[in-house]
Amino acid sequence: MSSAWNSTPGEPPRIRRLRGGGEAEPPPAVRPHAIPVQEIAHTPHVEEALAFAGVDIDGLFAVALLTPMLFVGQLGSLGVAMVAGLVPLYLFLRREGLFKVFLPRSFLLLIPAYAAFSVLWSTATGETLRYAVELAITVVAGLLLSSARNQEAVVRGISLAFLSYVVASIFFGGYVGVGVGMGGEAFSGLSESKNLLADIASTGLVASAVVALLAIQNRRWIWMAIGLVSIGLELYSVIAARSAGALLGLGMAALAIGGLTPLVYAGRTFRATVTAMIGLCLVGLGVFYSTIAQAMIDFGTSLFDKDPTLTGRTYLWYRAADLIREHPVLGRGFYAFWIQGNIDAEGLWRYFGIDGRGGFTFHNTFVEILVMLGWSGLVLIGATVLVGVAFLIRRFVMRPTLTHVFWMGILLYELARTPIETVGVAPFYFSTALVFGALGAAFKRSRSRKREREEAMADHEAWSAANAWAMERPAPVSLRLIRSDPGAGHG
Repeated sequence: MSSAWNSTPGEPPRIRRLRGGGEAEPPPAVRPHAIPVQEIAHTPHVEEALAFAGVDIDGLFAVALLTPMLFVGQLGSLGVAMVAGLVPLYLFLRREGLFKVFLPRSFLLLIPAYAAFSVLWSTATGETLRYAVELAITVVAGLLLSSARNQEAVVRGISLAFLSYVVASIFFGGYVGVGVGMGGEAFSGLSESKNLLADIASTGLVASAVVALLAIQNRRWIWMAIGLVSIGLELYSVIAARSAGALLGLGMAALAIGGLTPLVYAGRTFRATVTAMIGLCLVGLGVFYSTIAQAMIDFGTSLFDKDPTLTGRTYLWYRAADLIREHPVLGRGFYAFWIQGNIDAEGLWRYFGIDGRGGFTFHNTFVEILVMLGWSGLVLIGATVLVGVAFLIRRFVMRPTLTHVFWMGILLYELARTPIETVGVAPFYFSTALVFGALGAAFKRSRSRKREREEAMADHEAWSAANAWAMERPAPVSLRLIRSDPGAGHG
């Protein structure tokens, strides 16, 4: 007679008697079932849309918002009213889940909030409050752009808005005289400022380049043709405007688009390594800002044979240094300097021949902030921007898209221009909306409840299929120990 012990995981062994002196047969092996792998069809990527009557609301808002900002010189107060009315209307249309998408972006609202707070010490209380409210509307508009469901439609809408201005400038615009260096004339378009025209054309060129890339990815050849035509017209406008700042910034944006686009399709490890190197370069730019800024200025003056004082900018900065020393910590208040009646502002307008007595800046972002908000404002704004940039880089590493390439290209273009232009603080200005849009692009965008359920279900199914082997319960294991009868085999 013989007996055997059966043992399963988690249970004590128990004795099973085997009849007839035979041995227990091993249990049938449980073979893992094969998981069918579904073939993924390579179809053009389609973004979720917020549509009304067949019109994509996100793309329409991008066109409707930026067009009056670009044509504000021609529309005047009507353009300002259009922007101020469009933002609350779009907020209403986007009311579903709006708090959810704005919550992670809320720290960016610290900048307009501090601008409004400066009313407590402003030398022009009414002007400070008005401009702070307008800045808040502009910031919200930028955050709405970057949190829209259909980011591809947003980029196309931005490109169309800038293309409309460039086309109108080519057909109806003019030239301004350049009385230094090579002399002659420079293309100024619909405005009297060649730098403004170059800024608009350069920003539009960044958007048009990404539109062309999106068209290639999605095989939309009509949009590719539109993008290529836009690139040609905008590049012509930038060169004809003879703006050193715009061309240098455009070079930075081109490097960003050319370097980041291949990373969209690369592995995460490689992408993380390259973007980390880019981040270190940006930190180096911040540390050695003064040296790099002076090198950029010297390069621009030699390349374009411009006035070494950059058409009087050095005198502006000299006067600004005196103003900063008078109010170093808090400044004079948000937009409390460039107002009619201020003796210092009137003197600078007269020195530079600004008959309209308005629409003028210190042509340096850091100097402008120091005059308005002092070192406290500069530290707050700098820290907020650095946090936004860090999140944007992280987002690109984790889930990159070509629309993220656009936002990063815009951000690098604007950062490259900070030494010689005022960027990111002007209310109802297109570059301010786009800078905050780029910083807000680091976070999740709006989704419909149906799309959220579909994505959650798809993620769950993908997780289940990928971990089917690990989730399979192992078959019970039998341990058979044969014990012979002590008397067996002895006679």
